[in-house]
Amino acid sequence: MSNQSAALSQVHIMPQTGGGVRALRAQRVRVTCLQGKQVGDLFAFVPGSRDEYLSPGYTLRSLGRLYPEVGKPLYSAHRRPLLMIEEDTVGVHDLLMPACDNNLYEQMGAKNHPSCRDNLNATLQDFEVDIEGNPDPVNLFQNTPVVNLDGRWEIRESVAKPGDYIQFKALEDLLVIVAACSMDLSDLNGGACTDLMLEVFE
Repeated sequence: MSNQSAALSQVHIMPQTGGGVRALRAQRVRVTCLQGKQVGDLFAFVPGSRDEYLSPGYTLRSLGRLYPEVGKPLYSAHRRPLLMIEEDTVGVHDLLMPACDNNLYEQMGAKNHPSCRDNLNATLQDFEVDIEGNPDPVNLFQNTPVVNLDGRWEIRESVAKPGDYIQFKALEDLLVIVAACSMDLSDLNGGACTDLMLEVFE
């Protein structure tokens, strides 16, 4: 782990909940998998804009690859770089899957189940932020690889270990939100949901 001064802000995200921090341009944002195997749905929003936010689709298009990597940015829906990946102790993340929501859980036979979409919306309300559209996340620590040339993908257990993290440099002033993925009906989070830490550093 790189040397860091004390965090400017810190949010302990409990299982199946979400939380957010404000980060200024050039500050560092770190997401830590405290107990291992927990996926974090990452969202980022540009203050003052209702429609510029982190876009995994435009990130995929801009990078020309399916998976994010150190030294490359994540892009907004306006095709602008928002977050530069500086450090990554896991190296396995996902740009393809949407956030889990009520419809998914109802299809799986679990009504009134916590979801990343609901946790995102609740956190946006906490920050009194109103947006247009339905942003998808960059799924940190998520292990859902494409396993065949015909495009088939698989849900696999996250390979993140306790204390693993990914750190970004903010390229704009941002509201960064992370939802500790609520999926406990598959192997995605190792079969049980745990907590994450979201921090901002100079």
